[in-house]
Amino acid sequence: MRKYILTLSAAILAAGASYAQKPVNRTADVFAGGVRTSNVTLTPTSTMLNVTMDIDYSAATVGNKESLDIVPVLTDGTNVKELPAIGLYGGRRYWKYLRDGGKTGRNFKLYKEGKAPKTEHYTANVPYESWMDNCQLLLRQTSRGCCNSTLNQGVSTLAALKKEFKFSPDFLYVQPVAEAVKLRAEQGEAHLEYAVGKGKVDPKFKDNAAEIQKITDIVNMLAANKDEYKVKGINLKGYASPDGKFATNEKLAMARTGSLKILVKNALKNVDIPITTDYEAEDWNGVRGFVEASSLDNKDEILALIDGNLSPDQKEQKLRKDYPQQFRTLLDECFPALRRSSYEVNYEVASYADVNQIKDKINSNPKDLSLNEFFLAANSVAKGSPEFNSIMEKALAQYPNNEIAIVNAANAAMSIGDLSKAGQLLSKIKDGGLSKEASYFTYAKAVYEALSGNFAKAASMFTSIKDKVPEAAAALAQLAKAN
Repeated sequence: MRKYILTLSAAILAAGASYAQKPVNRTADVFAGGVRTSNVTLTPTSTMLNVTMDIDYSAATVGNKESLDIVPVLTDGTNVKELPAIGLYGGRRYWKYLRDGGKTGRNFKLYKEGKAPKTEHYTANVPYESWMDNCQLLLRQTSRGCCNSTLNQGVSTLAALKKEFKFSPDFLYVQPVAEAVKLRAEQGEAHLEYAVGKGKVDPKFKDNAAEIQKITDIVNMLAANKDEYKVKGINLKGYASPDGKFATNEKLAMARTGSLKILVKNALKNVDIPITTDYEAEDWNGVRGFVEASSLDNKDEILALIDGNLSPDQKEQKLRKDYPQQFRTLLDECFPALRRSSYEVNYEVASYADVNQIKDKINSNPKDLSLNEFFLAANSVAKGSPEFNSIMEKALAQYPNNEIAIVNAANAAMSIGDLSKAGQLLSKIKDGGLSKEASYFTYAKAVYEALSGNFAKAASMFTSIKDKVPEAAAALAQLAKAN
């Protein structure tokens, strides 16, 4: 059973949800004869809530024996916090208030009618309490007459403070099992030139020596670095073009590949490795690729002919007869490139444990690294850091179809807010991906949905895996605060 090591990236903010609070400003008249407000703001900090507004007294009316009490109030429907109040008093009531000692039992600012400014900038600071995450600022105005009787009263909503839910997930990066044996292959093509109808490769003919050296240079480089590489063998495959009889082309392809094997073996005097050969008498796949990419007349008909059930010789004859101009183009521009030999040098790469050596390989020859070694390098730096994310990106570039590389790169993208890229990556894996570790793919998909604002869908996905992935339960606890 494949085993995976899970690592946990710390959330960018504190664990759990974080909240951005935004005031919603409103302007309101509470009733005729009252004050008006404008420019109302509620500004929270980590410890205090600042309340500001502009109060317009110009429309307020107060009789000689009357008063107008103006009280800003914070409430969430259950908790209530009165802010410093303002009193607008008529002349006789003002002086009576002073004769009685001027005490109200609360923070109070008093103006005698006619002495209040036309407008005033009001500000108050109160210690921030958790219930203020979702609260309203009300303005209660009470007009009182003789014997403190209530003449009029009204309450208006000036502003609302609404917490903004922000999902702050833990990103789960999956570490793959190290490769027991790191087998690699260098592949390429040697475009050799041959005398007409000849099966022997002449190393002195045109650029044949340089083409043969492509193969031997790779082998010699690997053999010269025995601490890191062990050459396992070479596979050679020869191809012939479709012009001429199939039987003749088959013999030529076999002979040319065998001749190339002897030349390569002789050139590798100090390296004794197995060399296997194969051949393809007529490379009709190569012809098809050329035609498909071309703008030849009768292109579709020619492609249908190539894909048909005729024998190779019959295809060539029909091409010559029915499409002579196009066949001439194939002879001049296509067939020469098909007369080639492909090569594959197979070798084993040593395993790397030193993180610095792995980092050097990432930049110089990432093909030598296993996905696990990429992970070891990434895990040596801070999760979510630019270097960490860069290593995950390079691992994906080297293993573009590997599900673990895809999920890890998607997590890295989500950690920096690139949901577009994360979505594209995660769409490459079908539900139930990652084999027995499917729950970790589901977790990554659920994180993506939550960060995209699809909380209900994310909650359903987290619920399905909460017994397998502990972090899913924590994510569900966060999403419970989203409404």
